[in-house]
Amino acid sequence: MQNNSTLTVLIFTRDITYNPEKLTIYARITVDGKRAEISLKRYTSVNVWDVSKGKVIVDS
Repeated sequence: MQNNSTLTVLIFTRDITYNPEKLTIYARITVDGKRAEISLKRYTSVNVWDVSKGKVIVDS
């Protein structure tokens, strides 16, 4: 018997209310339509977060 499951991981940010210059990084994990969000306890500046790619822009 074959059992198909789905797994999705999404990394996103949320504003910090007391500091508009920083964003908190979160992960959303979805398994078979049930999701859970966790804070990664990491922060980034608004200026270096790329919304379209969902990651921090690193200057080379």
